[in-house]
Amino acid sequence: MTTRRRLLAALPASLLTAPALAQGTGGWPNRPIRLVVPYPPGGGSDIAGRLQAQVLQEGLGVPVVVDNRAGAGGTVGTAHVAQAAPDGYVIMMASPSSHIGAPLMFKTPGYEGVDDFTAIGTFAKGTAMVCVNPRVPVNNIQELIAYAKANPGKLNYGSAGAGGANHMLGVLFMQRTGVELTHVPYRGAAPALADVIAGNIQLVFDNYVGVISTVRAGQLRALAVTSPERWPLAPEYPTVQEQGVPNYDLPSFSSVMGPKGIPEPIVARMNSILNNALTSPDLIAKLHAQGLAPFPSTPAQFATLMREQRTVWRELIRSTGLQPE
Repeated sequence: MTTRRRLLAALPASLLTAPALAQGTGGWPNRPIRLVVPYPPGGGSDIAGRLQAQVLQEGLGVPVVVDNRAGAGGTVGTAHVAQAAPDGYVIMMASPSSHIGAPLMFKTPGYEGVDDFTAIGTFAKGTAMVCVNPRVPVNNIQELIAYAKANPGKLNYGSAGAGGANHMLGVLFMQRTGVELTHVPYRGAAPALADVIAGNIQLVFDNYVGVISTVRAGQLRALAVTSPERWPLAPEYPTVQEQGVPNYDLPSFSSVMGPKGIPEPIVARMNSILNNALTSPDLIAKLHAQGLAPFPSTPAQFATLMREQRTVWRELIRSTGLQPE
């Protein structure tokens, strides 16, 4: 059973009917809601946030205004939400980067990414691909492992920067396989991608939507997707796990969170609206256009996922020796 089906099957029936949840919220909402995106306009996170705002606006019947508050790796906007009143009128587009990676990489982020927030609901998930320059003589993950072990330290992988998701995917790969790769951080994913295409580095663990066009153009060779299940937009590519690497999973997802202490009826109502919308063919098509897939959950499931991922990321970053800036 797919992750999406498992999560849907686990949803209580009471959470699948938004009108029933309108009762018990004390007249909320009776004014516009602000949805903070802690990144600049135009990027993938901003697009996900605007889709979230549209869904909630349609379901709640009040304006949901996107507020881009970028800066310091997403910590500026995220700290702003952590300090907001927990009344359901300030929420945010959240991700593992803003709530797990950034708090571990900054000495004073201004918040604890899990405990200082209310988990409202997951929204969409993505995946990454393990890609090599075509001149690297490997065609699958087991061949990559064998080649890396025969050439220790000679395979360089690029990332968008130290401590980010595509850096940690490489760290997790080394931990799960025992191979040695050399990390080369760049100022963004684009220059790392350009260098692996040029052959200056050998591989990347990069976002599906960022690399799939170069893969299909023959500029890169994709060996696997990093999600635990085959990616619905590219089912022809096997996963890292099914190629013999157990427990290889570092989820990528967008979600909705708010400051700690939002009343449960308000949380349940927003969660129900999100989950109902994620069954809509129109919204699913919009997500697919961004290289994403629907990812519903209950607030409890979401909170558990965040706690689990905080533990995983903390250990990955600790193993690299990176120090908070």
